[in-house]
Amino acid sequence: MANEETYLQNLLANRKIVRNYIETNKEFPELKKVIDYAIKIPTAGFSRGIEFLHISKKENINKLAKLANEESYVQKGFNKWISNSLSIYLILINEKAYHDRYSEKDKKNSTQSYEWIVPYWYVDAGAAMMNCMLLIEEIGLKSGFLGSHNMKSAEIKSLMKIPESYQLLGFVTAGIEGKASSIKKNVPKKKITHYEYFNK
Repeated sequence: MANEETYLQNLLANRKIVRNYIETNKEFPELKKVIDYAIKIPTAGFSRGIEFLHISKKENINKLAKLANEESYVQKGFNKWISNSLSIYLILINEKAYHDRYSEKDKKNSTQSYEWIVPYWYVDAGAAMMNCMLLIEEIGLKSGFLGSHNMKSAEIKSLMKIPESYQLLGFVTAGIEGKASSIKKNVPKKKITHYEYFNK
């Protein structure tokens, strides 16, 4: 028993980024609840500056696919991905919430948010992203992620009525895994876990 994987360990071991989904008419009502739990993250000073926007209407998914340059992705030989998603989860950062929180009296002796070496809103957003992916995996689907540098962020924000002051980190997709693209990527393996001291 001691050597058996826990449920979470098994979930993590089998999770992978998938960027090729098949079209389906099957519905997964559980996808609506994903953001209710994905947002259960620690935020610096309990600033609560991370938010989600769930997109499930096919017409909006197709619009996002276009603004995320899916066509150029397909022209390179990859399979359709975004437009075949069952749900898309936009991860939004309200940086002002962090600055407002760290201007309050109980934070006067803390390192102020404008002086952080690491902007913790990105740390918190990453935690939300991982929660989202694991919740999708738990449903029995696969997830992918596209960063905002690969999409027309300003147009997406305008389309989805997202306040200009918010940052769009990117979005997580959910779908049924299809056949992998014939394009292979050779990623060299390297040591990324260390014990006690850093060693190569």
